[in-house]
Amino acid sequence: MGDDFIREGLKFLLRERFKGTNIQFSNIHKHSPITSRNGFEKVRSLRQSERWDKRLPLWITSDKILSADIVVQSGAPVYWYHEGITDCVRGNEWYKPLIQWRYKKKSRGQLFNVAAGTCQTYYSDGKEFLQSPVVCDYIKEFHSLCTVTTVRDQLAQNVLGYLDLSSYLIPCSSIFAIDEYRLQDNGNEYVVVNYMSGGGHFTFGQSIDFSKWQNEFRKFYHRLKKYERVIFSCHNQKEVDEAKEIDPEAEIFFSANYLDYMKFYAKAKFGFMNRIHAAYQLSSYGKPSLIIGADTRASMAKEIENPVVYVEDATEEKLMETYDYFNQGADNYKDRFTTIKHKAFDHYMSAFPNG
Repeated sequence: MGDDFIREGLKFLLRERFKGTNIQFSNIHKHSPITSRNGFEKVRSLRQSERWDKRLPLWITSDKILSADIVVQSGAPVYWYHEGITDCVRGNEWYKPLIQWRYKKKSRGQLFNVAAGTCQTYYSDGKEFLQSPVVCDYIKEFHSLCTVTTVRDQLAQNVLGYLDLSSYLIPCSSIFAIDEYRLQDNGNEYVVVNYMSGGGHFTFGQSIDFSKWQNEFRKFYHRLKKYERVIFSCHNQKEVDEAKEIDPEAEIFFSANYLDYMKFYAKAKFGFMNRIHAAYQLSSYGKPSLIIGADTRASMAKEIENPVVYVEDATEEKLMETYDYFNQGADNYKDRFTTIKHKAFDHYMSAFPNG
């Protein structure tokens, strides 16, 4: 769902930037790069995508990137380096087929890298990137090809800065997804929680106690239920199953449609989230969240002035303290976020070139 929110917000921003232009969008599933070819949009297997894309000459099919005036890489971690585990060169399935094989063959057009982020250990300062010349060369090459680069977290800007590369630090475009559909705040009916085992997708060698987080969250959740209607927001079936482990009778929201989530968050009071883009959707309505994270993706929350806590430091008491803070208005968060969003819009408009 996070990718959907990023894309829809970006569409709104690009429509605003190029008002008066008959702008048309084509989607590419970058985790299945063959979807750049017209007629292959339903392929979701990376293995099939890689095999077919290598065997089929580019000239044999029409292609979205080859025909585009602007190619946009939107959202998701773009910069990561974990020695001996994974990095953004070895673990990147889209750069070679979409950028090197396709975009670099174009004689015209522009490439935007928008809302790029990091995915490092929670307290990383980013200097570990300098240990890998291969990763640094990839970052430099991609940056040199882009007309504009915007990043969604401070660490991403720091990493680029270590390499003397410039960027705009702007909150992720997902806060504008509701504007693409003209959605508005629709009440304060429930508190939303999102739970992920271990607090995120990866540990990257960090000593994260999965049982401890589950126990602290369980205590907080059952305490919260005494005061509020509480609904689990689950972005996949695994999270549904994990929510039922916390409370077999839990109220759960789960859908295959990203628009359903956007409407669901419109009726919430505030949230306690492991998924950062769920929090971004709540903030887009001026509703705060506490993000409990396991890696530097969580630091995105600082750009929209949401509190963040490392999953190992998250306790029932800390979550309840935040609940009290939110109930008291979170220092006029709605007004603060309105200012943040207006500034972000202006910065995106300044970052995007004239055409």
